[in-house]
Formats: sequence, C-alpha cells, structure tokens
Amino acid sequence: MRDAHVLRGKLDMLVAADVILDCENLTLAGQRLGLSQPAVSRTLGRLRAAFDDPLLVRVGGRMRPTPRAEALRAPLAAMLRAAEDLYAPAGFDPARARRAFRAVIPDVVAAVILPELLARLAKAAPACRLELLPWRPQAEQPRDLDLVITTEIDAFPDFRMKPLYQDDDILAFAGEAPSGDPLALEHVAVIAAGASRDPVDRWLAEQGRSRRIVAVVPHYLLALQLVARGGHVAVLPSRMVAALGAPLGVRGLELSVPQDPDQQWLMHPPQLEADAGNAWLREQVEAVAR
Repeated sequence: MRDAHVLRGKLDMLVAADVILDCENLTLAGQRLGLSQPAVSRTLGRLRAAFDDPLLVRVGGRMRPTPRAEALRAPLAAMLRAAEDLYAPAGFDPARARRAFRAVIPDVVAAVILPELLARLAKAAPACRLELLPWRPQAEQPRDLDLVITTEIDAFPDFRMKPLYQDDDILAFAGEAPSGDPLALEHVAVIAAGASRDPVDRWLAEQGRSRRIVAVVPHYLLALQLVARGGHVAVLPSRMVAALGAPLGVRGLELSVPQDPDQQWLMHPPQLEADAGNAWLREQVEAVAR
C-alpha cells in the first residue's frame, strides 16, 4: 500500500512545480504558495533533481522555462485537476444521474406520497428509478438501502432520522354515515407482520374500551378495499383515505375517542448522510409529504 505521507509530499511538489512554472518568478511563486523566496528556491532545487532538468534558467533579467519545463505544463495541469476532483465532494446532477434508489415505504405512506414522488423523479431524474423493498428490520435489509419511512424507529436503531409527518386515524366507511356507537360496528383491524395487535386497540385498551373486530388483515390497503365493498368499517389513517377513498366511495368520520397520532419518520443510513444523491431524494420525499 502506498504511504499516504509520501503521496501527499509528492502532490505538494507537483503543486509547487505548477505554480513556479506558471509564474516564472520565485518571488511571485512564493507569494502564491505562502512560502519565502529561499524556501521556493529549495523547492525548485528538489524539482530540478527529481526531473533531472534545470526547468528554469536565467536569461538576461528573467527566468525562462526549458523545453522540458514546457513539456511538463499540460500533464501537470491535468494531474492537478484530477487530484482536485478526488478531494472535491461528489455532486449529484439528477438530470444526468443513473441510479436506483432503494427504499422501504409502508403502503399507508406510499399511497399518499408515491404518485407525486414518481412524477418528480420522472421529470427531474428520468434515468433514476425507485425500488420499494419489503418491510424487514435493519439487520435484514440490503447494504445499499437508501431510506426508510416508518413509525417503528426501534427497528432501525443506527439510522439517522427526522420527523416526516403526523397523521390521525379516522373511521372509514362506505355508503351512508354510520350511526350509534362506532365501536359496536363490524371492524376490520390491521395487524402488520410482526405486530401483536392493531395500534388502535392498544390506545382503546388504555381507555378501558374495545371494538367489535370481525376480520384482521395485514395491510391498510386491503382493509380499505373491504370497507369499499360495504358492511364493514375500519380505523385508517386520514391521509390514506383522502388520497384513495373517493374513487372507492369511502369516506371518513372523526373518531370520538382520544388517540395517539401516527408519527412517520424519514430515516437513512448514517454512511449516506453526506451523499448528494441520497440528500436529494430525501428532499423530494419531504416536499411531497408536506
């Protein structure tokens, strides 16, 4: 493995060579390099030894480059430009980028943000695509995962996170608005994989109440479809019902019982904190989630 200090020393010498050959004057070169004239003279001496050439010779009252020095100008400039590119932060041009972003987004959130998010990607980043992955905890996700949207922050303990949006639950129904005690209606509960109960039943139990459950499904979208067929109700996130309910004839009523709002979090791996492409994607998600 190359020694980093040796490489850095050689790079400094090449920078000095570029400046000295550009100025053709040791005093001016010293001003640009932040070195005294004696220090620049010593540097020129090392460069002459390294290239086995005088590089600059005094002609009359001025220093003139040798043919070898003239031949070095272009490759020196190209090499230093390449070095600057290595140290410069990687940018992201969505119009030219070709990248597959991989994300975990639950159906309840995808229903709200995905149509506009895909439209934004198609317009601003036409060669990029979004791949949605199934829900799994952090340890079981691929290493190239870009972001996660979830309420389950404990499942991704190492990820950076910020609040995305809050949503209240409503009573979703089709047809005429139900009357009487809403908890006595035939409810479709949603219990996601790995969960033991619907969050609705947790905060109802905290108030000493319960509801009549006639079916349990693993996804909010399936619950919405069952409600649309009539005869059942479900407690669903209001933004999902607003986004998808109208074509299905599903509306919502505010719940008459206190509830905990659903807090969705936008999360990403810490190693992608400074990644320009990942930051751009997070900005797009935040914009469509407002």
